[in-house]
Amino acid sequence: MTALLPLALFFELLALITRIQPMSVISGALLSLFFIWHWRSLMPYPRRLGIVTAALLGYWLLSGEATWQQGARMLSSAAYYAAFIGALGLMHCLVKRLQQLSELHRLLLAGPRTWLYPGYLLSTFAISSVLSFGMLNLICGSLENHLARRPYSDHQRREGRRGVMVTALRGFALVPLLAPTSVAVAILTRELGISWSTLLPFGLLGGLILLLFGWPVENRRLQQLADYPVVDAGLDTQQAGGRLNGLLLGSLIGIALIALLAAFTWLSATQAAMLTVPTAVIAVLLWQRTAPRQVLSEVSETLIGMRNETFIFASSALLAGLVAAVLPVHHLADQLGSTPMALFGLGAVGALAVMALALLGVAPLISLNLCAALLAQLASQGLTVTQPAVALLFGFSLAMLLSPYGPSAVLLARHAQLSPWRIAVGWNGRFVLSVLIPLLLIPLLA
Repeated sequence: MTALLPLALFFELLALITRIQPMSVISGALLSLFFIWHWRSLMPYPRRLGIVTAALLGYWLLSGEATWQQGARMLSSAAYYAAFIGALGLMHCLVKRLQQLSELHRLLLAGPRTWLYPGYLLSTFAISSVLSFGMLNLICGSLENHLARRPYSDHQRREGRRGVMVTALRGFALVPLLAPTSVAVAILTRELGISWSTLLPFGLLGGLILLLFGWPVENRRLQQLADYPVVDAGLDTQQAGGRLNGLLLGSLIGIALIALLAAFTWLSATQAAMLTVPTAVIAVLLWQRTAPRQVLSEVSETLIGMRNETFIFASSALLAGLVAAVLPVHHLADQLGSTPMALFGLGAVGALAVMALALLGVAPLISLNLCAALLAQLASQGLTVTQPAVALLFGFSLAMLLSPYGPSAVLLARHAQLSPWRIAVGWNGRFVLSVLIPLLLIPLLA
């Protein structure tokens, strides 16, 4: 039964290429069979999400309003988002081959002291746009190696570690604003019919605000680690520099290829990423002379290892579709369309709701899916929903910084040996409050 998950991914990618919708429905059915069979292997959080989704599904089926067309659309949505996380998650096949980048911090700290924060921020963004959470593993693992080899004081270690981890997390939070590989972009472009190129200018402006507001404080912390210049530079540093430059260049080339594919085909930027990443991963593995059978085995094992994340993505998509079916808000389209600033206010409320729910333990992915599903009903009535879409994008990005239950905060907390609440709220709370109003005003430009 483990073959069902890779097979579901294959059918969904095939559906994207051929635009044959029944293949996507088949993919959703295969996913359902896989998770029913492997229910006991899921972690508690996805199980609870699955129980809530199943309860709402039962209510919808018993309501008498369920139709096969709606059901097929929900299965297709679940398959799409599961394939999204699965396809991009295959980059983990390459992450373990990049552990030799132990000189990452030495290279980043060797630049001008004034530009340490922008260097870290943009480097972690570029890496995480392709490696996702693999970037945080890479940053944290190489940081401990860096600290262990230098005579920093306790104060320097504490402040420097905080500066690196906070900057890495903020670089990760730039991904929804700037990269087509973000799940937020995937949700908003698919549900609302908005292109990535429409969202990108506002994301660039928001990213600039995140850069400028965080620069003074975190740059001082990063300078704590720059007090010991490189004294043992040599061949290893040159090799590490080449690997890092290759990784950054590869990330940027990947984004450029995705943008070109989206520009000259019927695929959206997200769909282009879903096809480009698995193709590139398999090509690299084969280029490294990995046997085809081993490549297939490694891809399958990687997907199985991500079953919890895949279930959360698929289940949240299904839950959003069910909520939209149970709560028809399209009747509000006339009132919202005739009220000035109504859509701006709706977007601001949605962004704040995503952030508040993240603090309460609801994954930003789930709340964004719910908001987008309800907003899609208004878009279907002819309303222009770019303003609330931009606001939701910013809310999702800030929720990634604030959520103490998210995998990023938990991962950093484990490395820093601190509470996830300290990482998310203690380290980022004041920063989020300082940028919140400027970011929420940007949708007025839409």
